[in-house]
Amino acid sequence: MSSRDPIAALEIGTTHTTLAIGEPEGANGVRIVALSSIPSTGVRKSQIIDIGQAAHSIDSVLKSVERDFGYSIGQSCLAVSGPNVRIKRLVTQWQITGKTVDDEDMREIYNRSLETGLDPEERTLLDEAEIGYGLDDVDTPSPKGMAGQLLTRRSLCIHGDARRVSDARTAARHAKLEITDAYFAGSCAAHAVLGAMDRQAGVLAIDLGGGSTSYSLHEDGRLMHAGVVGVGGDHVTNDVRAAFSLTQAQAEELKKSAAALVGAGDGPARLAVASTTPGFDPITVSRRALETVVNARMQELFAVILDDLDHQNLAHHFNAGVVLTGGGAALPGVTALADHVFGRRARVGSFTSDIVPLENGPAPATYATVAGLLLTAFRNQDPQSSFNPFKNIFGGLFK
Repeated sequence: MSSRDPIAALEIGTTHTTLAIGEPEGANGVRIVALSSIPSTGVRKSQIIDIGQAAHSIDSVLKSVERDFGYSIGQSCLAVSGPNVRIKRLVTQWQITGKTVDDEDMREIYNRSLETGLDPEERTLLDEAEIGYGLDDVDTPSPKGMAGQLLTRRSLCIHGDARRVSDARTAARHAKLEITDAYFAGSCAAHAVLGAMDRQAGVLAIDLGGGSTSYSLHEDGRLMHAGVVGVGGDHVTNDVRAAFSLTQAQAEELKKSAAALVGAGDGPARLAVASTTPGFDPITVSRRALETVVNARMQELFAVILDDLDHQNLAHHFNAGVVLTGGGAALPGVTALADHVFGRRARVGSFTSDIVPLENGPAPATYATVAGLLLTAFRNQDPQSSFNPFKNIFGGLFK
């Protein structure tokens, strides 16, 4: 693929299936030229449970992009999340060939670090991030040109269940869409909203999805840690449903009036919930009780992430604060709750200058994953390839 070719990005989420198309902008940026998102079917907890239904969602979003923007798409990259994603820390060593580290040594240790030991039939590599180097007994971010003997490279390997990724490829194939590459959704969302200064000072990015929550910690310009918690917005809905004896539809609608922090919401003290049975009056629910239920789940979620960072000795490595993305970032009071749990300032993410959003598109935080996926794919593509996944049905654009 030429570095100037457009790219498509697909996210098969628990609540929505989203497709975006991007074109290169400047030297390293991307302009989003098409975006469509529809409710997902056949997906639970960020994993496909019904190939046919998931394929129907993909087919529907493809038709939406064709109808609304004029693009017929045959290939796309994929964002992967869910509790099947795992993190593996790697330490690779190499005896340097000369007295100082040269380009050949750097290439050799990098290639060796890609020998992750993962069974390709079981696990799929989604991301590989350099953490740092050591040369003999010296830690260094850049060992090239330094004198020594034993070169060490520390890296982070993010991998997913190969069967779950295969399910996504199969569902897409049923919709006549080929998946070319798969990337970790959490890293993609972070790429969309974190600037260079954030990454240098230390920042925690949290993507609040429907079926799971991805997070990544960046410091000194590097990805230092990442993870996925199998809790998302759907779990909040289920808590509301169980607490107030509602249907799923009633709970989802009531959740729209909730806040993540008790007392952070606006409006009446009691909220009306329409009856699903004709002839019955609406019931009312205490706003404070609703916010107590939502707060408990969201606080538990943030506490799980903080416990993991503490276990990795990274709980004090994000002085630039916390950046929230995903649909859950729109929940009133969620930044104040993150402030309280993490002891750092929190904000809802907005796109970096490398991404030009779709005009009149939704809030950037809600589609940070597909936007970051486009940016990631552009920067990782092979400029020598002739691959072109697009054909504009109105003709001319990609000639």
